[in-house]
Parts: sequence; structure tokens; C-alpha cells
Amino acid sequence: MYRALIVDDEPIAIDSIEYIIKNNFKELEIGGRARSGREAVEKAYHVRPDIVLIDIKMPGINGLEAIRQIKDSNPDVHFIIISAYDYFDYAAEAMALGVVEYLLKPVKEAKLIEVLNKAIDTIAQRRKRISQELELKEKLEIIVPILENGFIHALCMTEDNAEELVNFGRLFDFESMGGYVMAIEFGDKDKGSVQNRISASVKTQNHYVDYRDILKSACRCIVGPIMLNRLLVYVLETQHDDSFTQKASAARLAKEFSDRVKSSFGDVSIGIGRYYKDVRDAKKSYQEAMQALQALSQSYSEDAILHVDDRMEDYEDNIGYEERFERDIYTKAATGDLNATLVAFDKIYDQMVANLSRFDTLKDKCIALVVGLANRWGAMAQSQNYYTVLNHVMSAADSHEVRKIIKKYMEAIVSSISQSRQRKISSLIEKADKYLQENYAEEITLEDIARVVNLSPYYFSRFYKEESGVNFIDRLITIRIDKAKQYFEKTDLSLKEVSRMVGYADPNYFSKLFKKVTGFTATEYKEYYRK
Repeated sequence: MYRALIVDDEPIAIDSIEYIIKNNFKELEIGGRARSGREAVEKAYHVRPDIVLIDIKMPGINGLEAIRQIKDSNPDVHFIIISAYDYFDYAAEAMALGVVEYLLKPVKEAKLIEVLNKAIDTIAQRRKRISQELELKEKLEIIVPILENGFIHALCMTEDNAEELVNFGRLFDFESMGGYVMAIEFGDKDKGSVQNRISASVKTQNHYVDYRDILKSACRCIVGPIMLNRLLVYVLETQHDDSFTQKASAARLAKEFSDRVKSSFGDVSIGIGRYYKDVRDAKKSYQEAMQALQALSQSYSEDAILHVDDRMEDYEDNIGYEERFERDIYTKAATGDLNATLVAFDKIYDQMVANLSRFDTLKDKCIALVVGLANRWGAMAQSQNYYTVLNHVMSAADSHEVRKIIKKYMEAIVSSISQSRQRKISSLIEKADKYLQENYAEEITLEDIARVVNLSPYYFSRFYKEESGVNFIDRLITIRIDKAKQYFEKTDLSLKEVSRMVGYADPNYFSKLFKKVTGFTATEYKEYYRK
């Protein structure tokens, strides 16, 4: 059905048009009658007509102004002007307003029927087009997630499928954009590990649409399916000027998502891979995101977000080892915790001895463990008499000897890992402290110092506190107060001057802080140390 509104200040004109419509159109109903421009605007708002037949010359608001106001609230209305005035200016303004029919009174019945049929046909075509567009959109709502799942699955495949990724890039129209992978794990944790993956998986499935909507509203991305209790996301982004800015942007997005879902859906851990401009390299970002997620699971800290470049341990990309070695041994070795690594190994080894009937099978498993360590830590592991260890395992006489060989090899590797990790940590702490020492007089933000050590701000704040024992703000305060004490001891500078020289624009705030840290006011300190 279609609805018409008839507007004219002459009742006889309205009656005439209504008579023609009722006698010739079953599908066109009279939605209302109006005798002024103002009444037409008000009725059009409530009636929502498809067609408005309107005169121009009426008291108050004229027909052209009424058309303009009606179009503001309902731009799809089809207007037909029926006027006694054949003025060019009226016709030109009507055309500018989108009016396509301008009839002169007295209008002939046949002409009005022709014009109304044309209007109905135009409206019908528009309705059909809108319906088709909605139908297409509904189909896309179903198809797009399936295609996105296909892209994410392609990332996870081990074989070379670069061309398939390129085809997905064309399909989703992101050939000119780069991206990175976020690996999201849901579930309540204890000591870094999810306690009940099956329960977490069910809960995650129930909220998948919520997670997807949050991610889609926050960034342009491809969201994969729920895989047990994990969700993989490929975030599309243009390349930033430097790697730090890129990393900080990714960390902010991860933090935003984590904050939005954690209060409602429980613990969330997010591993972030590196940004790559070419979609062919998205698989690398996926592997890196999984490495970062794995590093989070081995950590007992409260960290929930980790960029692969913020890890303190080094990995090789060509990892290939059995799941239990990965979960229980390699993760402990990565932290440099020798005791935890050996305990995990002994537990698995005892089970292998008990369950594997053939000694050769036991040795094969241990060889896989040695090779896995070598693959993961590359030259660091292979330098520890790697081939000699393999030969000793293959020629070992019993399970006791194999255990002894493997544990000795692990001790050497974990020691190297621990030393390498500690060197990296010490280097970053030293670099951060040096920056604070050299720039204490400037306004220093968390992002400033995180940029210096090339860690994401979110991660650096926790890292510095855990590794140095104090947060960086307290460290900066200590440096500034120490410098202030030196100025008070050796110069006659005023409190205001010293305050500015150590980075505090507000002398009152500095005075209170100095008293809180030292127990002295600035004056008391000067008097005491100049006796």
C-alpha cells in the first residue's frame, strides 16, 4: 500500500483529487488532508506519506517552504505540485527541491492518473531496491564471518599458503594495508594458567557475538572463530612512523578490549604479534602472538597483555615439539627457573618411563625434547654439546642414564637462558635509569621512558616495578630529591629556583614532597648541612 497527503487551501480542489484517487487506485490510500503549509508539515510528520500533492499559493507557509520542511524529516517523499500559477521561478525552485511533476490547474483526470502511476512505480522500484539491499546485507552478515574464519584458519595452517592469504586480502579489500595478530585467551587463572579450559570455552562461546562486536567497534579487524577458549584477531592498520608507536597502539587496543570484557566475562590474556605490511607475513605475526600468549601463561605476575617484543627471553621461529614439553618444560626454561624446569621434566619423564614399554620409544621422546630445545633457543642450545648429547641419548644403556644426560643438558641451557634474560633485563633497567638521570629536570611521561627502552607503556610500568623493586615514578622522585639536596648543600639557590631545576613547576608541591621524602623543610635542610 501507498499513502497520499493532499494539500490545498481550496476544499473543492482537495475533494476533486481525492475523488480521482479513490476511483482509480486501490493501492493508494488518502492518509490526510491539509489546507495550509503549516498543517501539511504537521500532518506529514505523523502520517509519513509516500506521495504529497500540494498547491504553492497558500496562507502562511507556502507550498515550496512546506516541501522543504517535509523533506527535512522524510527525504523520500514524492512531491506533485498542482498550481494555478505558471511561473518559471516557482517551477525552477520546485525542481531544485527535487519535485519532478508540476501540474497546472485545472488538472485533467487522465494526466493526474498518469503522474500518480509514475510516482507509484518510482516508489515501488525504490522499495524493491531497499529490500534487495537489506537482503544482501543479511546475507553478508552470514557470509562475512565465514570468510573471516577462513582467513584466520589460513593463518594457523603450517603449509605455505601465501597466495591464499593474498586472495583473502583482495576479497576483504585490504591489500594496501598491513596488520598484526592478537591472540586472546579467556578463563580464570591460577599461577598464569587457565584452570578449566572446557568451562572457559563454553562461556567464551556464549559471549562470542559480544566479543566480536566490541572488537569491530574498536578497530578494523578480522575476527576468527572461538578455538576452545581462544580467539584470534587480525587487526588492520596503516603503518606508523616507528615500531614503538605501532606497538603502543596495539597495546592500547588490547588494554581497551581487556578492560571492557574483564569485569563481565572474567580473566583475559592477550598476546600481540609484530606488525607486517604484507599480508603474506601475517602468519609470522600469528606465531609471535602465540609465543607472547605462551609467555604470559608461564608468568605468575598480573600481566595480562604482552607484545612479542616485550619478552625478556629469545625464541626461534621454527618451533616443533610435543605439546607437553611445550606446556610444562619449555615454558619453565624460558623464565630461567632451573628448579621448576627440572621438576617439570622429572614428572613427565617418570610418566614416560611408566607408560612407554619400549626403551627405544623413550629415547625417541627424549631426542625430540633435545631437538625442541635446540629449535626454540637456536645457537644458545646447540652450543651446549648438542650433537654429543644426542649421541649419548641414543647410546644410553638405561632410563637412569638418559635422565642424567637430559638433566645435565637442561642445566646448561637454562643457565644460559637465565643469564641472557638477566642481561637483557639489566640493560633495559640501566637504559631507563640513565634516561631518568639525564632528563630529571624535564617533564617525563610513562610513554617517554617506555619509548626509550622500546617496550609498550603498559608492559614497561609493570616490568620496571617487578625487576627494580620500585615504580619508575618513585625512582624519578628519588633522583630529583637527591639532586635538590645537592643544590641546597652546595649553592644559595632559592627553593623556587631549585624546584624548577629538578623538574617541578609548582614550588609548593615540591616543598611538601621534599619534606615528605627527607623529613626536613628546605630551610631546615640547608641549616643542618651547613653547620
